[in-house]
Amino acid sequence: MSAQTGTCRPNPLLVAAALLALAVPARAATGYTPGVPAFVVDGGTQVRLSGATQLTLDCDLRNQGAFTPAPGSIVVLNGYGTPLLLGVGSFADLALALQGTAAIGNAASVNGTLALASGRLSLAGHDLTVNAIWGGSPASYVMTPDTLGRLVRTVGGAITVTFPVGNASYDPMSIRTAVGTDAFRVAVLDAPPTTGLEPTTALTRAWAVSHTNAPDVNGALTYAVQWNKAEQGGSFDRGLAPPTGAWAWRWLNGAWVPQASVRRSDNGVFPAVDTLLSFQSGLWTLAGTVQLLATDPQLEAAPRLLELAPASPSPVRGATSLRYGLPQRTRVTLGVYSVLGERVATLADGEQPAGWHVVRYEAAKLPSGVYFLRLQAGAEVRSGKLVVMR
Repeated sequence: MSAQTGTCRPNPLLVAAALLALAVPARAATGYTPGVPAFVVDGGTQVRLSGATQLTLDCDLRNQGAFTPAPGSIVVLNGYGTPLLLGVGSFADLALALQGTAAIGNAASVNGTLALASGRLSLAGHDLTVNAIWGGSPASYVMTPDTLGRLVRTVGGAITVTFPVGNASYDPMSIRTAVGTDAFRVAVLDAPPTTGLEPTTALTRAWAVSHTNAPDVNGALTYAVQWNKAEQGGSFDRGLAPPTGAWAWRWLNGAWVPQASVRRSDNGVFPAVDTLLSFQSGLWTLAGTVQLLATDPQLEAAPRLLELAPASPSPVRGATSLRYGLPQRTRVTLGVYSVLGERVATLADGEQPAGWHVVRYEAAKLPSGVYFLRLQAGAEVRSGKLVVMR
């Protein structure tokens, strides 16, 4: 069968004519729901797109029969609507060239190439398995409104594979295995949980990654995550070093847990791209370390000298995190003082072990102005400044 183009409109006769031109055998028929533009394959109908056939749609594709796309055929979604692909389990090639957002209504696969020219494809809670992808940009990507539906691709052979995903914005992830291959599932969350994080120092994005093999089978996994400036907290520090630089955080047992030595590089521009190296999948994000209760030497070694890190955020309008490091176990006092030398708050008073400590201070009741921090550990004293703004 030679290449043909079918289009659909609200008129059911035009839909039927297009479908009959593509159907093999010729007993195809269409159904139509008034008011809902759709290309409908009735139950009991057999439709097969032969190689080199192009089916162009600006409305829903609803399959209630047998819709079989042969290798080399392509379904193209265009126009300004929000087409739904329902009842089709596999496509040969699928192309987005629309101004709106299409969606899949069931788990599906693209055995050839998914071409992303313009518009978005929402997974709407369903997995989409794709062999090859062309394109991927802020103008066209795969939407993952939740982690139930993910983009699935095979990763392996020491080749980096990109997952052009996002939700409200384009936040792709790339993955490379050290050895072997596996099927990886990826989604992006626009509003990840914040338990364990200080939101002002964290990204408002998280990447959900899963795969079939056990963690050690594919060796160390190299992730590259991308985000935009508007998607990071006001005090997010892209530096790679403590005390304020961002770390990689992994969601474990209902809270975010920092992962030392996982975050490896940052491109220094926007869109931002960072690389992470880990044997683990799961839900990942980036956040500052100022909020860590880091008395665990596996997270960060105790400093050699007494240290008081700058308040974060500062200026502060509500709450701020104050982080200090003790070289040895000692008695500690940490206070907040006005410019007149009056103590307005005591944040720590007692013996504490060596390591890094964090206290969260609610400064909402303080008038705007400049205040001073005084940390005393044994005979040593460190001072800092805290600016409060309303």
